[in-house]
Amino acid sequence: MDSITQSLLGAVVAQAGFRRTLGRKAMVAGALLGVVPDLDVVAGLAGPYANWLYHRGITHSIFFGPVVGPLFGWALWRFSRWRAMRRGGTGMLAGPEELRAWIWLSILVLFTHPIIDVFTSYGTQLLAPFSRHRFAIDALPIIDPIYSLVLVAALVVGTFARRRPGTAVVSAAAALLFIYSWTLMGWAINENIRAEARQQLKTAGQPVQNILAYPQLFQPWFRRVVAETPDSIMVGYYSIVAGGTIDWTTHPIRQDPLIDKVAATWEAGVFRWFAMDKLWWRVVENAEGAAVEAFDYRYGMMGSTELGFWGIRAQVDRDGQLLGAPERFQQPRSASRSDFSEYWRRIWG
Repeated sequence: MDSITQSLLGAVVAQAGFRRTLGRKAMVAGALLGVVPDLDVVAGLAGPYANWLYHRGITHSIFFGPVVGPLFGWALWRFSRWRAMRRGGTGMLAGPEELRAWIWLSILVLFTHPIIDVFTSYGTQLLAPFSRHRFAIDALPIIDPIYSLVLVAALVVGTFARRRPGTAVVSAAAALLFIYSWTLMGWAINENIRAEARQQLKTAGQPVQNILAYPQLFQPWFRRVVAETPDSIMVGYYSIVAGGTIDWTTHPIRQDPLIDKVAATWEAGVFRWFAMDKLWWRVVENAEGAAVEAFDYRYGMMGSTELGFWGIRAQVDRDGQLLGAPERFQQPRSASRSDFSEYWRRIWG
């Protein structure tokens, strides 16, 4: 999920579990801890491929919270003690009991961050550093306003229920129950759409190796569907609300020695791992020879970015020799009012 939503989630987790014992400061600490795993984006400064390599890596492991959480908890406890002494008081809890509360708060917030991220398509290295495998469940878009607004509502209650910690805890628990149910609903929708797409293609006599469905922006009901066939990648769209027949766009899989040459590079290997093997290649002839491009087809939208928002590109000369290492590129994206109108029409029918 986006970092703002992760911060909201961290605050709500802290509110549900520690509002009674640590007070409203627990919510502030939870909000700050909620974004700590996403600080790995600074690794992107190390080079053009560093963000692909390291984002959602070790800081998004299920081991990060249990190992690093106690250190954050101890630091928060020390800071809380320091503030209490400056104010001439002792705080709500004393010594070891407060320390335990801060440690568990830190562990739980840092642990829930990667668990929620797994339910997006990006890929999360849950078992790092012992495995580089990327886990992804295509349940939710990275930005989901309903998900975020429910967390905001719980935090508003928790903030103003100053003398009613029980009310704050109940509102936070209700919000967590809702978003977990919402996440499972998104997962179920994805599986239903995959089954629907497979059935439609089977009825049409189209051989298919695999069917994937990817969430689209801001809502869980409308999905971009990708069918992998022996000789093509087919892309269509389906709304669980509107239903109907999926209109497919077919993108042939091209076999070319130029593609093989670029695919053998280190950069292409990184991209293949990052994209979880969901690459579509093409060769575009130009004045210098040809540009060989690969697209990550997990992400895309209707129009020119249907096969992906980003990819790698390498230039080869007329003799088929690489003129340099492959470089990253972004597909230009533009959205007009008519594009958004069509988007919402496709969702609701």
